[in-house]
Amino acid sequence: TVLYFLDPRGFLNEADIFQFYDLASSENASADAVKAVLAGTFMENKTLMNGKTYADYLVEIGAEIGIDPVYLAVKLRQEQGVDGTSPIISGTCGDLLLRYYTEKPEKTESGKPVNAPESGLTEQELLDLNGLYNPFNVSASGSGLFNIYKNAMDRAKLGTSSMRNEWGSPSWDADWKGLYGGALFIKSKYIDQYQSTVYLQKFNVDGRIAEKNFWSQYMQNVGGALTEGRSFYQSFATNNALDAGCRFLIPIYEGMPSRASADPANGKCSAFAAATDKFQTSAHLSAPLNLRDENEALYGDISVAYGTSLSLFGDFSHSYGIAALEYAWDGGDWTQCAEGSALELTFSENLPAYGEHMLVIRGVAEYDAEVSTKKANRYFLCVVLTVNVMPPPSVTLTLKNDGATSEAKHYEGATVSLPEIDDRSFAGWLGSDGSFLPSGGSFLIETDLTYTALYLSFEALEGAALSATDAPHLRFQAVVLNSDYEAITEHMTEAISFSAELFRNSTLCEQSILTAESRIVSADGKIWRLLSFCTPELSQKELEDRFSTDFKATISYSDGTQRILRANKTTSTRSAVQVAWAALADTSVSYSDETLARLRAIVS
Repeated sequence: TVLYFLDPRGFLNEADIFQFYDLASSENASADAVKAVLAGTFMENKTLMNGKTYADYLVEIGAEIGIDPVYLAVKLRQEQGVDGTSPIISGTCGDLLLRYYTEKPEKTESGKPVNAPESGLTEQELLDLNGLYNPFNVSASGSGLFNIYKNAMDRAKLGTSSMRNEWGSPSWDADWKGLYGGALFIKSKYIDQYQSTVYLQKFNVDGRIAEKNFWSQYMQNVGGALTEGRSFYQSFATNNALDAGCRFLIPIYEGMPSRASADPANGKCSAFAAATDKFQTSAHLSAPLNLRDENEALYGDISVAYGTSLSLFGDFSHSYGIAALEYAWDGGDWTQCAEGSALELTFSENLPAYGEHMLVIRGVAEYDAEVSTKKANRYFLCVVLTVNVMPPPSVTLTLKNDGATSEAKHYEGATVSLPEIDDRSFAGWLGSDGSFLPSGGSFLIETDLTYTALYLSFEALEGAALSATDAPHLRFQAVVLNSDYEAITEHMTEAISFSAELFRNSTLCEQSILTAESRIVSADGKIWRLLSFCTPELSQKELEDRFSTDFKATISYSDGTQRILRANKTTSTRSAVQVAWAALADTSVSYSDETLARLRAIVS
């Protein structure tokens, strides 16, 4: 058995070779490779307390202390999972420990034993463990969650003695300190002792530290290096890190037999059989790529446009049979997609967001319990696809406002908000598709569009006109710039309506809908349309009442909203007597004798 596990030649296949992965190699590692491992986890875009991202800081740690940041990322993902909900990295683990210590629950809601001690601790002692972080779970062991968490926090409090002066305290009292301290622990405990692979951590065969040769082994499990190496492989493969420039340290022994040492269990122990011996697999993917291989996973790169479908079809085989196929996006949860070995999987509306993603298909081997009761290798890798979800074709939004033109690109189907325009005469945005939207209005853009800002110059005229008849009345007027009016009504005949409110002695007494008259006048070099509103015929006792009018334009938009635009001058308040006096005093105007008599009658 020892010969079998000690002989590297039996494990030089895609999966098992990772027990020889050099944990100290960092010269070729890049932030992109680390980001690929962290994709889909809580660490993907999270910023640490020192202002750096997980990926950037892991690369920095690797370069500084000489440890592979990709390995650190893989180990972090293994220790903390995708969501990162462990209290060991929450900074509030002391609160949880105090609750366990006070309430002494037997188990958590998920059924895990707690085993809090009956006595021996103080409230302050537990609360002092808040603000500590142990992301690599150093010393996180014990019976029950209380002891596991307590030991991990005690280790974080002990921290890294060599950083006492630089940090002011050795404790891992910030998330980045926990990363640095945990990585340094791994480095100094094993890698610096010439045990920079999990194989060498199991079989300490490097003789450069003679007193430790064959001792200082990380694990008792004779096959531990093989199973841990496979965990690395799964993490690297499913997180798009196999192209990260992996380096392997494979020992060469003197006096080796001519053939690789045989498996004493003849491949019947599934946990420890070499990947190429314990079972045979075949993989055939017919769509979206045509790939085929034996005893290896299939890899490929594809692109798919957002809003379209991605379909996968294929067939797989396994020596023990296949119970089911499962898929996962970006290292997330596994979802069963087929019973048996035939793959027919389609993603449409459930495609992930724009960008590059990792889609992994794995098989669930149908082991025969009579042949092997060990299920350590029940899952096997089938397909790893790098899927580039492309954004829809970009469309152009052109804005025209008061002679200025601007353009902006948007994704097809995106929601776009038009600019806010703080101008009381602004009427709306007229789209080249016939839509008419308010300031700041939103819409879905699906094709190239142009929106033009429209304004409505709307003014109330000063004073009032008097009809000097047997039953006199007052006429108030407003004007709207003809070019503005036609620009709106040319495309949207129902988009604008006018109205007026009549006030008598400051009290609202009448409202009326108005029509923009076809009669136009010229003033200030511009053409204006008239809006007129007349009071009812005035009785003798109403001749001295003071009247005024408030002119309004109601603008209706395509999204169902409206805006009230008021004339930009307050109409003067006038009485019939006041207007008659003004007419009689105006010597520049000639009136008929009949009109003069009526004006004098009103004044008197």
